[in-house]
Amino acid sequence: MSPFSVYLLDLRNRFGLRQTKLAEMLGYEQSYISGLELGTKNPSNQEFIARLSSAFKMTTQEQEELAKVVKQSQQRFVLPREAHPEAFRFCSELWDKIDRIPLPQLQAIRAVLNLDVPMNGLQLPERNGSKETEAQM
Repeated sequence: MSPFSVYLLDLRNRFGLRQTKLAEMLGYEQSYISGLELGTKNPSNQEFIARLSSAFKMTTQEQEELAKVVKQSQQRFVLPREAHPEAFRFCSELWDKIDRIPLPQLQAIRAVLNLDVPMNGLQLPERNGSKETEAQM
């Protein structure tokens, strides 16, 4: 399940709604709501997000949280052309193993990513002059 799947299921349950009723409120099929909650469908439809926000009269803070879980639930990422070659290598290695990394290791990687420590003295290899192409994960 994606973070959005968990969020939508929790939201629906907090309001005591069945998938059918939520789908009716938003103007979508129940199967779409089910797919979103199971994570088989992606919340990439901005119209759906706007309808969800409107139907539940979300505050600015709630809309920001919704946007955050939608972003966290992306299944495809594009690296900027300017990314260092090591970023491409890192993403490739991570992608190859992502479905086999145990939860404690994922949490450790996230903790390292959240460190806000200057890396004085750490030197990355020089770029090779050419712009990298976009890589999709």
